[in-house]
Amino acid sequence: MRHSFYKQKAFYKRSYIFPMYLLPILIGITKSYHIIPLFTTLFSIFFFLLTCWSDKFKILFTMVSSNTPSFIFYNGKLCKIQNSTFLYKKSKFFIENKKIIKLSPNITRNFSYYISEYKNQPFVDPKYLKNFQKNFYKIDPPKFVDLFCQHATTPFFVFQIFCGILWCLDEYIYQSLFTIIMLIIVEAGLVYQRIITLRQFRTMNHKNIQVELENGEKIDSVDILPGQIIKIKECIRIPCDLLIKKGSCAVNEAILTGESIPLIKEDISEVEKSRIFDIEKDKKHVLFAGTDLIKIDNNFVECFVLKTGFDTVQGELIKKMMTNDEITVNDVEAYGFIGMLLFFAIISATYTCREGLKMGKTGYKIFLECILIITNVVPTELPLELSMAVNACVAALKNLGIFCLEPFRIPFAGKVNVCCFDKTGTLTETVLNVQEIHHTTAETVNVLRTCHTLIKLDNKLTGDPLETAVEDYINKIILQSNNINVLEKVKMPNQNFIENINKTINTKYNIKKKYLFSSELKRMTVVYEKSKDFYVSMKGAPETVKNFLKKIPDFYEDYKKFANEGFRVIALAHKKFLKRNTFVRQEVEENMDFAGFILFDCKIKDHAFETIRDLKDSGHKVLMITGDNLLTALTVATKLGIINKNEECGVEGNDINEVLYTDEFEKYLVFARADPKQKEKIVEKYNKMGFYTLMCGDGTNDVGALKSAHVGVALLEPQVSAKSKVVLKEQTTPQQSFLKKLAEEVNDESQVKMGDASVAAPFTAKTKSLECILNIIRQGRSALVTTIQMYKILALNSLVNAFSLSVLDCMGIRFSEYQLVASGMLVALAFTFLTKNVPLKEISSKRPLTTIFNKYIMSSIFLQVSIHIISFLVVLKKLKNFETLIYEEKFKPSLTNTALFLLSTTQQVSTFLVNYIGRPFRESLMENKRLLGCLTLLFGMIFYLLLEINEEFNSLMEVVPLGELKTFIGAVIILDVGACFLVERMCFNYLLL
Repeated sequence: MRHSFYKQKAFYKRSYIFPMYLLPILIGITKSYHIIPLFTTLFSIFFFLLTCWSDKFKILFTMVSSNTPSFIFYNGKLCKIQNSTFLYKKSKFFIENKKIIKLSPNITRNFSYYISEYKNQPFVDPKYLKNFQKNFYKIDPPKFVDLFCQHATTPFFVFQIFCGILWCLDEYIYQSLFTIIMLIIVEAGLVYQRIITLRQFRTMNHKNIQVELENGEKIDSVDILPGQIIKIKECIRIPCDLLIKKGSCAVNEAILTGESIPLIKEDISEVEKSRIFDIEKDKKHVLFAGTDLIKIDNNFVECFVLKTGFDTVQGELIKKMMTNDEITVNDVEAYGFIGMLLFFAIISATYTCREGLKMGKTGYKIFLECILIITNVVPTELPLELSMAVNACVAALKNLGIFCLEPFRIPFAGKVNVCCFDKTGTLTETVLNVQEIHHTTAETVNVLRTCHTLIKLDNKLTGDPLETAVEDYINKIILQSNNINVLEKVKMPNQNFIENINKTINTKYNIKKKYLFSSELKRMTVVYEKSKDFYVSMKGAPETVKNFLKKIPDFYEDYKKFANEGFRVIALAHKKFLKRNTFVRQEVEENMDFAGFILFDCKIKDHAFETIRDLKDSGHKVLMITGDNLLTALTVATKLGIINKNEECGVEGNDINEVLYTDEFEKYLVFARADPKQKEKIVEKYNKMGFYTLMCGDGTNDVGALKSAHVGVALLEPQVSAKSKVVLKEQTTPQQSFLKKLAEEVNDESQVKMGDASVAAPFTAKTKSLECILNIIRQGRSALVTTIQMYKILALNSLVNAFSLSVLDCMGIRFSEYQLVASGMLVALAFTFLTKNVPLKEISSKRPLTTIFNKYIMSSIFLQVSIHIISFLVVLKKLKNFETLIYEEKFKPSLTNTALFLLSTTQQVSTFLVNYIGRPFRESLMENKRLLGCLTLLFGMIFYLLLEINEEFNSLMEVVPLGELKTFIGAVIILDVGACFLVERMCFNYLLL
């Protein structure tokens, strides 16, 4: 990346000071003791603010290139240099001979390095190591005053303050003060909210603990450095990213992935030494910072420190959370919109300048009026209004149990047209039940007892729901075979299998080697010792296990029939193995004997069918992307209505890679046996095709796809044990104590507490219902509709302002401060209520507009502005018969002022009334009680003034009696609103629907 070095100029040499040096000369030449000092000071302030808004301007105005720099311009950002280092986006860099070196270790090395070579070759050069950041997340919330100053120097805030000052110069002092005070109050609220958010980030820091180094020395965890070897002897929260060298353990990674089930982690002793370490593919060997260590085998684990602080996976996520909380808008569209309004503002300013010269106005007055026109026609409140719309949706989603990490994605939810779903845990229940085990052998029970990753915590087995379901099935068989009543009884297997289960109750299995399950390999294998003999057990996808069988049974293809019936099928295999101390996986897994099929039922989640139906009815394309086999996936997809019965639109495994590059890709609705990378590629393919995608998943395997989608939804729910209640009768058998203990375990319904997994995706739904997907789309459409509506309203008001500030002001027609403040307050209130609408429960098949630059919007704006201007001209023509217009620079109550104030206020209110977009996307205006009440109040105030009901109120608002003009003005107001409503309906019906 390009970079350059600088040091600051002395204060008196900085460019923004130069206009002040010229001030005495300019005053001497012009003899202007007010205007010249004012505008010279404003120019200096403007140049200073440019240095706040842009690092490039800061360099241009305040710095010079230097060989002894105190600043570096790196990747578009100016950073301060301290001791040859600088921070860029919380990452630390070292400067050596003007070269930039990131202080982050290279972890992409052969496993041989981590096993032994690290002793001879340092992981990080010692001269850099001393400059590494401490191992904690340094998040210091700024003081209120400091952060407010940052907000107060942003371009839009300064621009709005500048507008207030201009109005003050035009003798609208109270209105200016009101505007400025309101701006400061709103900005102060945003600053306070930001400080609260930053304080919450601090709670994610790890507690400082003592850790033991390889040599036995103990240090604080904040002082850990990459490349060190540490020993962990107790269950702790992991302080940094670690690679396990020796030992094995179990961790809870809910803080990162959303899955609270314990995960087994193993060391790298059996890994091929020449292989390159990949932190994504080799997660089973890595302990991630922030995760909880819940069990240690063999007293300790010895780990290699990979990364610390903000370089860790959790640190990267925290950095993302800190930078992605800002709400952004479509910059291209926003600037195009502002450019369009600026064009009309320049035309109006040109007209004002020409007329002002004809009228003999001073240059100062003409300049002030032109600047006022330009600054008032460009809607400086646009970012704030759009932020309010999105923030309202964020709050609404939060109340529904849906948390949003990236608010700028909410409008994307309104554009979604492709919805992708994982199957297990998303469309079907996470907790599975064993329906039956087919084709059992004498070794089936041994496979079930050994080939799993369940661990004992607080005397209870916990782990993967699939494996807890098997354990529950075995326990129920034991209980039922001993005449103990069990709620939700299981279908009893053959007598031989029951006898084999009872024989293994007290059998001890000594696990020698575990090859953990992976989505890529689709199998798990275990070497164990029983009665001094070695055995191998395997489980996995039927089509995978098939490849390792010595002999494939004639009935093996039955698994397709079971899958077609909607069951999730797991194949089992077993063999006897020669005793040895070291194991080669290829030898371990060859020549296996078949040991049965486990059938798990796939119960569809509540509301899943209704959610899919509503999505399809509203024009969304729905896909299933699952790691399960194709037949099961097709059966579930048919039950849910994703596909029609016997419809050929599924693909699985390696065929997915081929389909991704064919023209027939779009016809496939079910992707089975998809690994995490394939899930991600499917979503990315639809993104490249111009679709807006939503991905909903609940596991680690979905994270890549969740992050690639425009709208990623991590679906989290309390993990309930897959065990059922049992009732224990009086027993007199010798196994009574064992059975009682077993019954108590099966009766336990404790829930695993979820961690904060909102970092797994832009949206996190802590609910078990798929209704959350519909809620996100509803709120997305509501935000999109509100955004389009705000653009329209702001455009109409700005264009009418351009007319009133140019044509009317040149005619000497001005409004009083009380009039402007009153109408401004009520219009601001209307804007607030505009964002607080409720989307309809039914999602319409009609999609909201995604851009303002279309025939409907442009035609509607043009016609409504034309009607408003015609109304102004009609009223002005009528008023000439009653009052002669005399140009006045200061406001004076008159018939003309009163009539045009009432008309102008009506036109501002009518933009909300006429352009409100309700059904089919959200509640209608009649249902939006708060906005309706506000608009009723506004119209009521207008007619209250028009009908002269209260003379004191009219006097306060500085309006005069209209006499016989009352009826005419009332008629024009009604016709103006009616005509605008009519053209809006015509444009909506003929150009949009």
